[in-house]
Amino acid sequence: MQMTLILLRHPLTVVTLLLHFPRWYFATVPAAMVRSYRAYAHAASEVFSIWFLLRTFFKPWKSITDPYPKQGLNIGLIAQAFTLNCTSRVIGMIFRTVAIIIEAVVQLLFLAGFLVAFVTWMVFPVVFLLDLLYLIGSYV
Repeated sequence: MQMTLILLRHPLTVVTLLLHFPRWYFATVPAAMVRSYRAYAHAASEVFSIWFLLRTFFKPWKSITDPYPKQGLNIGLIAQAFTLNCTSRVIGMIFRTVAIIIEAVVQLLFLAGFLVAFVTWMVFPVVFLLDLLYLIGSYV
């Protein structure tokens, strides 16, 4: 308590608070919040690598393929290779589609969390002043 009174009695304390607090509250912290969101969004996009998933969307899963016969016309072997190759591509598409959907959901969750935190941070002074006015008005 004594230390608080000494700090409040210092002539530059109020001036320092009035000059530096608004810049910190409305510029420094929001910029740090945006940088933090960008870092998390970038990390998530690196983990899922959506561009790689889109580039390899039609590639076989784990490169599992069966070569087509080079000699003769064996319809059974050609059909077997075609079926395995198509199945491998479909499985690859399914897994890559699921990964793309998961990445989109993660990015949307990061964006929603950032927007909630940012709007809450920016609106809090207004809510605080309105509550203070309400409190003062209820005692008058």
